[in-house]
Amino acid sequence: MIQWLPVVIGPTDTAPLWGASATGHPMREVTRAVAFDPDGWTPERQSQVIALFDGLASEWNDRDVPERKLPILDALDRGLAAAPGVLGDVAIELGGGTGVNLPAIEGQFATLVTLDISAEMLRLAPPRVARVQGDGSKLPLPDGRVDALILINMFLFPTEVDRVLAPAGVVVWVNSRGVETPIHLTADEVDEALPGAWSGVASAAGSGTWSVHWRDRPT
Repeated sequence: MIQWLPVVIGPTDTAPLWGASATGHPMREVTRAVAFDPDGWTPERQSQVIALFDGLASEWNDRDVPERKLPILDALDRGLAAAPGVLGDVAIELGGGTGVNLPAIEGQFATLVTLDISAEMLRLAPPRVARVQGDGSKLPLPDGRVDALILINMFLFPTEVDRVLAPAGVVVWVNSRGVETPIHLTADEVDEALPGAWSGVASAAGSGTWSVHWRDRPT
């Protein structure tokens, strides 16, 4: 069950990161397919996504604005504080791309790795962070060893998230432009897609939304 926290960081006057609306955006269809259909990540979709983000890599950092960091910072502050027993040791940013979100994440965890399917995106990421090329549907990670999986405007592959996450680990889900983000799921939809029973907290910050999820513990 998701507990909604009051908004403490309101919208700013920063120009939108995306267009006026992401309704009908092709990435919206892919997002829902891979989250709720085990066969939703087809070779065709994989190829299209790689080609898209390889092509966007050189201009990706130009899309960044300070407001983009607000929901990340709020999630890592209030969201992690609400989670029971988070170790805060090993974190993986899935879909980390060029590392545009690193300033908001660095220093929160002892070990931070950015993983992306796009070789061109990773090539432009700063060398100070460990970079791994990989597919979110088949993560090159061992079972149950990751304390925090950070997904910022990233597809959710529920089975793999559940597999690699430590028993007390958390999923940090951020949509930088809230419902206008092309790769978007609500907090309740993330909860629904993940295998088993989960709890979490959610809120909004700036123009974005965020949620932090953890497995329910036996009482």
